[in-house]
Amino acid sequence: MTMKKIRIIIYVIFFGVILLNLSGCQNNIENDEPYKVTFVDYEGNVLKEINCDGVGECDITPPQSPEDIGQRYFTRWSVFESDFDEINKDTVIKPIYTLDNRLVTIFGRSIYFYSFFIMTGIFVALGLGLRETKRTGVKKDDLIDGFLWIVPISIIGARLWYVIFELDQFVGGGFFPSLLRMIGFSSGTLDFSTFGLSGLAIHGAFVTALICTYFYTRKRKIDIYKVFDIIAVGFIIAQAFGRWGNFFNQEAHGGIVGGAVNGTMNLSVDQQFNYLRYTLHIPEFIVNNMYIQEGLHSYAVEPFTGYYHPTFFYESTLNILGFVVMLVLRRYKKIHFGELLAFYLVWYGGVRIFIETMRTDPLVFEIFGMTLKSAIVTSTLMILAGIGLSVYIRIRRKGMDYSTVDGSWF
Repeated sequence: MTMKKIRIIIYVIFFGVILLNLSGCQNNIENDEPYKVTFVDYEGNVLKEINCDGVGECDITPPQSPEDIGQRYFTRWSVFESDFDEINKDTVIKPIYTLDNRLVTIFGRSIYFYSFFIMTGIFVALGLGLRETKRTGVKKDDLIDGFLWIVPISIIGARLWYVIFELDQFVGGGFFPSLLRMIGFSSGTLDFSTFGLSGLAIHGAFVTALICTYFYTRKRKIDIYKVFDIIAVGFIIAQAFGRWGNFFNQEAHGGIVGGAVNGTMNLSVDQQFNYLRYTLHIPEFIVNNMYIQEGLHSYAVEPFTGYYHPTFFYESTLNILGFVVMLVLRRYKKIHFGELLAFYLVWYGGVRIFIETMRTDPLVFEIFGMTLKSAIVTSTLMILAGIGLSVYIRIRRKGMDYSTVDGSWF
């Protein structure tokens, strides 16, 4: 490409950017023409029309808030009331709702996004693991057999971990009702319409999976460190998927955006929205669903009605980044088998500690008069274990690295 063509391209881009900026300023140009502001409902039916003459300020007042749609509740109008005075042209204002956490309902029984994303993450992890077996010499049948019994037990482990730290939620009404609530029957009776594992702890699933893998690999005489690496890569991407289930449930979130002092939010609701949308550049559909009503789960978790930090999104993004790093590391010849697990322990341990500083619904326990967050304690131990594992592997397993398998890049 000649320098002349390059200059032409630069000029086109430069003037294109200027035109975009100028077009963005059009909303600020005063308009003397009459215009109409129309409020519509979710279906597009007109709720209210306001005709403005274009001279002076126009009194724009919204109609009564529309009704909720199933499990979706109304949050705001598509234009904040604080921005009504900036409207100077024909404008249609629509209602914004939260998202339905149900994927589909069949014969009165709902399948929730929470379950969908957990299962999607699990099967993505399995698919990636099967691709890696050929390279590392692990038999596909061995991986599938282990998957079929370790995954269900790990889900039970995730449930038990949650129950242990939230025991008060499940105990009451006698032994059998308490037991039924622990295994998923929220009513405490054998009513399958109330069955669902609404509380799972990822640390419980991970610890259970490692223990099961230890015994399984010993029985099948498989290199446990190769399997550990496959599990670690699968776990981190499965978690990235699973956190989106928390998004649809509006749970596992952080505190109110901007914080609060003496029971008063530091930022107005529209300022909270603008911070998430335009300062952090979080996609609008995510921000919209982070509008949570006061006391949705409990008043301790949601003390205000407003926008809460989407910690699920922060964690999912960091998990995807860690996943990409792990894909690169396992192509590096000097990385030993088992060090991907060590990396996962350190990476996710650090990510979870960061996230837990923002969470409003942590699992806690008391020891020596101190209240500690279970996830922070466990994550700290994970980091220490990851460092110790890497040191052990480097000392005791010399030469057992990814240079011995095909497909290494460097």
